[in-house]
Amino acid sequence: MRGPGLTSILLLAVFFGGSAAAICEFAAGNFRVQYGLMGQNIYFQLVLAGVPNTNGWTAIGFGNSMFSGLDVIVIRLLNGRVHVTDEYVRGHTHPFPDTNSVSVTAASYQNGMIMARFSRPVQTGDPYDHPLGGCSTWQFATILNRMGPDGSLYHHSMRPVPHVVCLEQCRI
Repeated sequence: MRGPGLTSILLLAVFFGGSAAAICEFAAGNFRVQYGLMGQNIYFQLVLAGVPNTNGWTAIGFGNSMFSGLDVIVIRLLNGRVHVTDEYVRGHTHPFPDTNSVSVTAASYQNGMIMARFSRPVQTGDPYDHPLGGCSTWQFATILNRMGPDGSLYHHSMRPVPHVVCLEQCRI
């Protein structure tokens, strides 16, 4: 986990409306997501740069693996528009939408860059959503993966990067 730059901290402080002392970040290549816990909600800002104007997806998964089941926030670029959804996947199959626990505040595609700001509660009460308190494994799909013309996800072309996140360290 790299520390965010001062500009990022200031922008996120404005977005989150709180102190930015403990915003956390995961970055790999052109993929960067900053996140922080405020109250009972986790706030995210995801940026994926260098993206061609083509349909595809990226995601943040919560859990150890697809085989044990992943709670997934999927960010789709579909026909030039960005969509953020709450889904669940178990095994090598297509994910399915679950109860929408994600609130989207901004989502756009401009100049080869996907940007999405969204939040979700730490505990949702949805059996398909992993509780995110304490320390848990998050999976980051760090590239734009192939997708069908109807928005159906194809298997990721690059294995997601697992990262243990201790959410209490990311309090804002």
